Amino acid sequence: MISQIIFETSFAGLAIYLIWVFFLLALGQNGQSIKEPIIPDPTYRLLIMVPAMNEEAVIEQTMRLFLRETRMLPNIKMVIIDDASSDRTAAIVSRFIDQRGQGRIQLLQRHHPDAQTGKGNALNWAYRQLTQENNDASHLICGVLDADAYMTEKSYRKVIQYFVDDQSLDLLQTRVGMLETNNWLQLMQDIEFTVVNDWIQNMRNRLGNAAASGNGQFIRVSSVSSRQPWGNALLEDFEFSTRFLIQGKKTRYASDALVYQEAIDKARPFIRQRSRWTQGGLDCLFSYWTKVLSNSFINFAAKFEMTFYMLIPFITIFTGVASLIVMVFTIVNLDDYWRLLILLILINLFFSSYIILRYQKMTRSKQYGLLFWTTITFAFYNYLLYPAIVIAFYRKISGQTRWAKTTHGLKKKIGRKAS
Repeated sequence: MISQIIFETSFAGLAIYLIWVFFLLALGQNGQSIKEPIIPDPTYRLLIMVPAMNEEAVIEQTMRLFLRETRMLPNIKMVIIDDASSDRTAAIVSRFIDQRGQGRIQLLQRHHPDAQTGKGNALNWAYRQLTQENNDASHLICGVLDADAYMTEKSYRKVIQYFVDDQSLDLLQTRVGMLETNNWLQLMQDIEFTVVNDWIQNMRNRLGNAAASGNGQFIRVSSVSSRQPWGNALLEDFEFSTRFLIQGKKTRYASDALVYQEAIDKARPFIRQRSRWTQGGLDCLFSYWTKVLSNSFINFAAKFEMTFYMLIPFITIFTGVASLIVMVFTIVNLDDYWRLLILLILINLFFSSYIILRYQKMTRSKQYGLLFWTTITFAFYNYLLYPAIVIAFYRKISGQTRWAKTTHGLKKKIGRKAS
């Protein structure tokens, strides 16, 4: 009886996992790209909004790199949104603007009691001020970058060109990568975003439901009917793009335009970040799932993918517990089930090896020893997500919604990719 339950549980968990892998491999590879223009369309303007609360460690570096990468692109401007920081963020930005701003960087400051009410509120407040006197909203693109974000000139050019080439495009999300990969956890995050998230978003491109991922999202201002396009969910990026899709807007993912951000280097803050994201996903599930299912603009395949994504916390718990039970059971009864154990190990090694090879090809990474180690230990990265999901469920059930923001700038300088 116990063995039957074990096998049925393992089969169900393995089936879900393999179906997901099949769809990723079938639909998620070979993302589309566009040709970088020699001279970008001068009629298009790009506003980069950077929410910043207590970002004194990284904000000057972000502004400096922005000016360096956009020195040939005068139609791009950066706006720092200081959300009543208690550190020197606003002072650093003001001094930098006076000394080196070149009219390309602007500071907007929020003050208490209206400040620190959520990232979405800060973005909406700045967006209203920046777009209220615009005469050509169809040629104005508004983007959102984190305070630690970095984009190259090539990626900025490609973002503009996507909107130039497709006049019906309403929202564009760029690929995300990590600035530093100095340890196992940082490298695993870069692999996750560079390969797995890239596959997921390429698949969504084909299904018609590409989603915003917070850092590196861009919208055509004329596509926004509301004066408050961003919500205040903990996962405000997915909520934002879901609103667009429900309204029949066209979204797209750009695999060939890249935004870099800092990678978390320790397990505890990583778990805290993923718990916050998971709780935000649960918020979206309860707020938007029925709206997605009943919406006439979203096709059946996209509804299925969005449903699967919103249910991932539940699916991950089920498949994770199932795999742990199967693993323990087969080890305890190794004489009878050693074939099953070998099969499970080979399946995981095959998929992780393929992901690592794709990552090495895409990034040309030469960290061969660390890459080999990640191939063997890939499954342990997934196990870090289980406590994050448990914490998210607990906080959701207990009604806790306030989270400490992720700390940026723990390193003295940006890593290899922004040097």
